[in-house]
Amino acid sequence: MRSRIARLILGEASSHASIGSISLQPHQISAIARLRAALEQFGGALLCDDVGMGKTYVATAIAQEYARCLIVAPAALASMWRDALAATATAGTESGAKIVTFEALSRADADDFRKDQSAPSERERYDLLVIDEAHHARTPSTNRHIALAALARGARVLLLSATPIHNRRADLVALLSLFLGSRARTMTSAELALCVVRREHAQLEGTLSIPAVSPPVNHQISDDQRVVEDLMNLPPPLPVRDGGLGGVLIGRALVHQWASSEAAFREAVRRRLARATALASSLESGQYPTARELETWAYDDGALQLGFPELLSSPAVNHAELLAAVRVHLDALRRIRARFSSATSLDVERAEILAEIRKSHGSAKIVAFAQYSETVSMLFRRLAPAGRVATLTSHGARVAGGALTRREAIGRFAPIANHYPSPGRAEAVDLLLTTDLLSEGVNLQDAQVVVHLDIPWTLARMEQRVGRVARMGSPHTSVHVHVLRPPPSAAAALSSEMIVQRKWAIAKGSIGTSAPNPLTESAHADSAGPIATPTPESTPAKSERLRSVLQGWAVFDEWSEAPVGSQNPSEQIRSDDTITATVSAIRSGFVAAISLNDRERMSTPLLERTQLLVEIASAVSTDVDAQIEACETASGGKIPTDSAEYERVVRAIESWCARERASAAAGVGASSTVRRKQITHRIDSAIQSAPPHLRSALSTTAARARRVATTQQCEAIEQELDSLLHSELPANEWLQAIAALDPPHSTGDHTNPHGDFRIHALLIMRAR
Repeated sequence: MRSRIARLILGEASSHASIGSISLQPHQISAIARLRAALEQFGGALLCDDVGMGKTYVATAIAQEYARCLIVAPAALASMWRDALAATATAGTESGAKIVTFEALSRADADDFRKDQSAPSERERYDLLVIDEAHHARTPSTNRHIALAALARGARVLLLSATPIHNRRADLVALLSLFLGSRARTMTSAELALCVVRREHAQLEGTLSIPAVSPPVNHQISDDQRVVEDLMNLPPPLPVRDGGLGGVLIGRALVHQWASSEAAFREAVRRRLARATALASSLESGQYPTARELETWAYDDGALQLGFPELLSSPAVNHAELLAAVRVHLDALRRIRARFSSATSLDVERAEILAEIRKSHGSAKIVAFAQYSETVSMLFRRLAPAGRVATLTSHGARVAGGALTRREAIGRFAPIANHYPSPGRAEAVDLLLTTDLLSEGVNLQDAQVVVHLDIPWTLARMEQRVGRVARMGSPHTSVHVHVLRPPPSAAAALSSEMIVQRKWAIAKGSIGTSAPNPLTESAHADSAGPIATPTPESTPAKSERLRSVLQGWAVFDEWSEAPVGSQNPSEQIRSDDTITATVSAIRSGFVAAISLNDRERMSTPLLERTQLLVEIASAVSTDVDAQIEACETASGGKIPTDSAEYERVVRAIESWCARERASAAAGVGASSTVRRKQITHRIDSAIQSAPPHLRSALSTTAARARRVATTQQCEAIEQELDSLLHSELPANEWLQAIAALDPPHSTGDHTNPHGDFRIHALLIMRAR
C-alpha cells in the first residue's frame, strides 16, 4: 500500500529518458514531470535546482510540448540556448522557440517592446514563456519586469534560477507574481512545494555526477585602518538635482572597492572626483544639474571638458551654499587620492597569494572571480609574465600575446566543457581571471579550483561562481575553493559578513541554498566568536525530504489487491474501488492518495490531479509538515482494517474535499481578496440592474467575468483588473471587458463544485 501511494504521488515514470541527442538524468526526468503538473495547476513554476544540474535541458524538454515558446535570457547566454535547442530538437526538425534578451527588454517598456519590429507583434501570443536566470527580473519597477509581465499574459511561465533570492524574500514574490499575481504573497507551504522545484547536490548524492565542493580556504589580506577611517568620515557628497541622499552609502561603496583591490579603489575615487568636479563647475555657473546633464561632462587625469552648464542645466537659487558643500567633499577626495595614489602593497599581497594558490594546485585549472574589472586587470598585469594566464571582462579578453575574443578565451581555458578543439601547449590557459560576467550560464568544468578575489554583496553571487565549475560533466571528483578575505577594518566597517549572513539566512529559510553558512565558514569564526543561529528548513527542502520518504516506500513493483472478505483482511479493495490497508502507529490518522475530479473538463487529464492528503493529530491537511509527520508515523506493521474506522476516514476526506470545492468556488486562495470581492459585487449589481429580458443574454458573459474575478490571475491581468475596477463603462461593456481577460487556458483551480472525488489508495493508522 505504501508503494502504491508513493507511485501515485511521485508519478514520474512516463517521462522520456532523452531529448534529441541529450540523455536526461533521473533528477531531470523527475523535474519535468513535476514542472508539468505545476504549469497546469498554477500556470507557472520555478525550477531553482543547484547550479550545474542541467536546468536548461529540463526547460527545452518542456518547451517541445508547446507550439509557441519564447525564451528570455541574458545576452551572454543566447548562443548557449541556441545550441541547447539544436541539440534537443527532434531529428529532421528545428525548434520553433524564439529567444529574446533581458537587455532588449530593459531598453523599452512593455508597450514599446511589443511594438518593436524585432519583438513579438501585438497579435502574437506565446503558450510558454521560459525565463532563464530569472533573478534578473526580481525588481518589479524595472522595464524588464514590466515587459515580462506583459509577455506572461495568456502564457504559462517557467522560471529558471539557482539563486532566485539575492537580497530579500520579496525577490521570490516578484518572480512568482509573474504567473501567480498577488497570490504569490500569501502562498501556503503546500502550494509553494508544488510550484517550486529545488534539489541540492547533497540531496542527490550518489545519483548525480557532480564533484563535491571542499570547504573554502580563507586567505587574510593585511590591513590599513586609516583608509577605512578616512572613507567612513568622508564629508557627504551633494546629490544631483534629481538624486537622493547617499553619503553613508558612498563611503561604504568606496570601502567595498578598496576591499577588492587598491586598483579598484583608485578608479572609484577617480570617478567620484570627476562627478564632484563637474557638479562644482556647474554650480560655479549658477546651474544645478541633473544626473543626465552631468553625463555631458568628460573628465580624465584632472582635465575637465565643459558641458556648457548655462545651456544644459537649470538655475540654482542657493547655488553658493550648494557649491560650498561640493567643494568640501571634493577637497576630501583629492586628499584621499594624493595619500593613496601610489599605494600598491596590498595588491602585491593579493597577487602573491594567488600565485601561491596556483603553485599549491599544480597543473589544475583555476578560475578567479572579482566584482570589479580593475581588480582583474591589476592581477593580470602582475601574473601574466608567469604564462598561461588570461583575463576576461566586459571590455574583452586578453592573454600576454594580445587580445582574444570571448569564445577564444573560454576555448583555451575550458575546451572539454565547451566542445572546442584542444589548444596547443603555447596557447593553453590554466588561470582565468574574470569578473562576474562569467558567473552565469558558462561551462567551465575543466577547472578544479575557484578563487573568490573579493566578497560580493550577496552570497548568491558566490554560489553562482562555484557553480560554473562544480556541475554535471566535470571530470573531477572534487572542487577546491579559496577566498581572499577583506582587510579586517573593511569587514568591520561594511559588516559584510553580517550582511551576507542575513541574506544567506533569508535564502536558506525561504527557498534553500547549498552555499555554506558564511558565519561558520568565516576566517574569524572561532570558539569565542559568534554562534550561527539555526535556520528554519525551507519549504522546498521539506518537499524533497517528503519525496525521499515516499521514494523509500516505492520499492515494490507490485502490490496485493484482494477483495473484501478475502483471506488478506489487512489490505483490501473496498466496494467503491478504494484500496485500503491499516497499520499500527503511535497515533491515529491516515495517508491517502486522492484526486478531485472535474467532470466538465475531463478532456484535460492533468485536471485530475493526484495529491497526498493526510490526517495527523485529528487535522486533515495537505501541509508539507503534516505530510512528513504522517508518512514517518505510518511505518508500523499491518493489522486488519476496521469497517467503522474506514467509514470515519472516508467521511473526513469527503468533508475536506467539500471545503476545497467551496473555497475554489469562492475564489479563496486566488489573487487579491479585496479586488475579488469588489469585482464580484459589481458583477452581481450589473446583472441585477439589467432589464429582465437582457439578464439571460448577460449570464454567459457574467459567468466568464466571475471566473476571472475568482481565480488566480497573473500580474498583467491583475493590473488590468485594477484599471477596470473603477471604470465608468456601461454595465454591459464593463462585463465584456472583464470577461475578455479570461485567458485561453485558465491557470486557476478549476475544480468543479459539482464534481466528485476519488480515493485511489488509503493507508489508515491506528494508535497502538
